[in-house]
Amino acid sequence: MNYQQTLAKIHSLNRFGTRLGLERMSALLHRLGDPQRSLRFIHVAGTNGKGSVSAMLSEIFIAEGMRVGLYTSPYIIDFRERMQFCGEMISKEDLCMYAQEVFAQAERMDDMPTEFEVVTAIAMLYFAAKECDIVVLEVGLGGIYDATNVIDTPLASVITSISYDHTDYLGETLASIAANKAGIIKSGGTTILAYGQAPEVEEVIREAAGKQQNRLLICENKTRSYNGKAFFYGDKMYELSMLGFHQMQNAVTAIETAKLLGACDTSIFKGIRAARLPARMELAHRHPDIIIDGAHNLDGVEQLCKTMRHFFAEKRIIAVTAMMEDKQWKDCVLKIEDIAAKMVATTASNPRALSAEALGNYLHCPFFESARDALDYAETLSDEQTLILVCGSLYLAADIRGYILCEE
Repeated sequence: MNYQQTLAKIHSLNRFGTRLGLERMSALLHRLGDPQRSLRFIHVAGTNGKGSVSAMLSEIFIAEGMRVGLYTSPYIIDFRERMQFCGEMISKEDLCMYAQEVFAQAERMDDMPTEFEVVTAIAMLYFAAKECDIVVLEVGLGGIYDATNVIDTPLASVITSISYDHTDYLGETLASIAANKAGIIKSGGTTILAYGQAPEVEEVIREAAGKQQNRLLICENKTRSYNGKAFFYGDKMYELSMLGFHQMQNAVTAIETAKLLGACDTSIFKGIRAARLPARMELAHRHPDIIIDGAHNLDGVEQLCKTMRHFFAEKRIIAVTAMMEDKQWKDCVLKIEDIAAKMVATTASNPRALSAEALGNYLHCPFFESARDALDYAETLSDEQTLILVCGSLYLAADIRGYILCEE
């Protein structure tokens, strides 16, 4: 089975949907020899910031000279972004090889694993074969019943910013969402909580950490003098390669986690500066200037708008946007409309996407079913004072980023 056939088979498991629970995942890994038991993990959960914190931690421990695995989702352009070893994506050959092992065992199970469970199992085999010293493991959805939560007590349970998202699975209150995320906290471990949480979130995490006899560190906002690139935290200056006030919060979470696990200052400085992720306030094109951001829930969109107002106040913003129908899309697009001189609606390539027509009619703006057509239209309206902002969905970000890369 070649690479494209392997990907097609993985994606075909979409038909099994999202079925939270650990029984299938535990059974699948046991059939594979429990590769996760040979690994040490930093487990990262939260609503927003998981990917950025995970990338920063990965870079920090690479700078420490360690063999580092990184598991993250979703991917933007290449599926192999989801599994990395020391900053390099898994090879196509390795992905195919470990996928065959997982397929062989999964197909023998009465309860067929989901796509995410199969992908997670592939990653565990890969990281074990690479003899990783540490694996930064990003939760897929929630925490307590997420497939990644089959691991034993990690080196650290890291919880980033918690806000409303996936309320159909995680609950409709911040407390219930926090309780689900807190499911990654295991007996006798260490928990790090990002600063800026709602009081009820902090209360839930404190209680969960106490019950599991965890050492708990709640980060403090001691940041200052942020100029879009560098900021001070305490008495030290750190450089960021990702733009946004929220990236300071993510950086502080990564810094405190790395310190607790013994990383030196030099490695922390290098790792924070080296961390980059596609579709996070990414300047993807010049002339016209196009920024792509994957913010897709209300908190993420509010952070995006705050950053845009502060750093691009002099620009005329044309926003090309698409949203998932199951998100708080009305609230989100109204926030985006506040900072934009012109809105252009489109549809992202996902079955859950809101139609361009529905979004366009709601905003009373032009709409295009094709994301490429929407971008082309926005470019016809641009000049030297214009910035095109692509936002509202990671799927839209992937679509547009793919178009831009193909043209270059």
